[in-house]
Amino acid sequence: MKISYLEFGEKGQNIVFLHGWQQDKKSFSPLVPFLFKKYRLFLVDLPGFGESDLTADILDSFDFAKVVTNWLKKRKIKKVILIGHSFGGKVASIIAKKEPQLIYKLILIANPGVSHPPKFWYPYKRFIPLFLKGFLLRFFVSRDYREAGKLLPLFKTIVKENLEPVFADIKIPTLLIWGKNDQEVPIADGIKINHLIKKSQLIVLDGGHFPFWEDPQKVADLIDKFIQNDRS
Repeated sequence: MKISYLEFGEKGQNIVFLHGWQQDKKSFSPLVPFLFKKYRLFLVDLPGFGESDLTADILDSFDFAKVVTNWLKKRKIKKVILIGHSFGGKVASIIAKKEPQLIYKLILIANPGVSHPPKFWYPYKRFIPLFLKGFLLRFFVSRDYREAGKLLPLFKTIVKENLEPVFADIKIPTLLIWGKNDQEVPIADGIKINHLIKKSQLIVLDGGHFPFWEDPQKVADLIDKFIQNDRS
C-alpha cells in the first residue's frame, strides 16, 4: 500500500503531521520554514488523500491509525512528536492510545471526536420536504460532509465515532490548539477533550479551524516550546 509523504530536515526530533479531511500532506506546509532547521519533519498523506492509496479494508478511523502505525514501524521512526489536525487528530489520538511506546508527545489541533446530541430537526427529518433538507444541509452540516464525494460512506462512519474513551486513556503529554472562532469543531469540544486527557493543556488562539494557516509562526512557536518543555 502506497503512503506518500514529504520529508524536511535531517536532524533533531521526529515530527509526524497528519492532515484533516479533504486535505493532504501539503496542508502543513506553512509550518515547515519555522521548524525544519531544528526538527526532522514528515508530512504524510493519509490513505485516500493526496497521493496515498485507499484500500477496501479501511472502514473507520481505527483502520487509518493502523496504516499510519505500520508506516511508522516500517520506517523505524521512533520517539515521535505526533501532530494531527481535525480528522488527522482523531487518527493521532488512536495511535497515542494504542501505541504509546512510539509517541513522545501528542499535539492535537481542532480535534473532533466527542459526542454531540442530534440536531434539533433530526428526529423530524422524514417529515421535512426535500428542498428544505437541502437548505438544512447547507447551513447545519459541515463543509467536509458536503464535499466528501466518493468518500461519503466512509465519512459518515467516521463522524459518528465517539472517541471519548480513547481520549480518557491517553497517558502521553498532549497539547491542544484551538481557534476560538472555529465553526467546524467548536471550542467546547477542545475544553471537553482537555478534561478527558489528563496530561493535556489547551491553548486558544484567535482565528478558526486552521490556526497554522492563519498564524504559522505562532503555532510553530507553540509546538517548539511544548517539545522543549520536558515538564509538559
